[in-house]
Amino acid sequence: MLQKKTVQKTHIFITGANGFVGRHLLRMLIARKIRVSIAVRSGPEQNLPFLESYKVDLTDKIKVFDLINFLKPDYVIHLAAKKNRNNNLESFGNDYNANFLMALNLINACRNLLNLKRFVFLGSCDEYGFGPRPYSEGQNEFPSNAYGLSKLSISKLLLSLYHTDLFPSIVLRASIIYGPEQNDEMFLPSLIHSLLSDKDFQMTLGEQFRDFVYINDVINAIIKVLSADERVNGKIINIGFGVSHKINHIAEMTANLIAPTALRRLKFGEVEYRPNEIMDYSLKISLASDLLGWNPKVNIEEGIRKTVNHLKKSNE
Repeated sequence: MLQKKTVQKTHIFITGANGFVGRHLLRMLIARKIRVSIAVRSGPEQNLPFLESYKVDLTDKIKVFDLINFLKPDYVIHLAAKKNRNNNLESFGNDYNANFLMALNLINACRNLLNLKRFVFLGSCDEYGFGPRPYSEGQNEFPSNAYGLSKLSISKLLLSLYHTDLFPSIVLRASIIYGPEQNDEMFLPSLIHSLLSDKDFQMTLGEQFRDFVYINDVINAIIKVLSADERVNGKIINIGFGVSHKINHIAEMTANLIAPTALRRLKFGEVEYRPNEIMDYSLKISLASDLLGWNPKVNIEEGIRKTVNHLKKSNE
């Protein structure tokens, strides 16, 4: 946790603040009265207590450089990314280029900041891909999609800059994040919306194992990184729950939390697995405990219940 006496002097710059993780992080930082600046792609710029927003295209090298050198933030948290996970060559190239270019422009701008305390990058366990499970930070990575490959390229760049220039970077590799306010394109919110509406939910057989981590736990990990000691610089740290569940069990658990009759709406096997589907998605999280003193608190049943209750209230 950031020390109270340093709050007024701390300035944090966030990309992707309008996204799922970004909105939750922004809310927590502002509640702690920490000065935050954010980059937005569209919409009006605004200045509120503890919040300044700036319209900027992160793929524009000059504009990113000018903004960062104007703001001179103490911390940078890079969340922005395109998340198309299909494997056709066109989207592969577009997603890779966009994600890597945004990060490269931001990193190059930050390298000139003498006051920069830490550059935090939210990676993904998609970077591990076909690597051995459970995923650990020291293993080789074999990403299976453009999103994972672009994230991995950024992670490798940051680690290289730490070793060559002591650039104070850290990579948080998150597993599958879920919780209130998530986009319906993701599995759990899509499932919950369908079942709350008493509609059929078509899905695969659900034999994949996945590690789900609740949004509040992820935000707490990011907050801990900001005040962690120098041992975390140049590190990759996994952020997950450390336990995997079968997708079909998750679907049944969700249905039972909504209503016993919701089980009949689950249509297993009506969607094919994606090409190169990774069936076992699990990771080790001991390093986060050792270096950050972080451990997840919200188990999958509690997290789904919180998410369901939030969606019920929002639909009232």
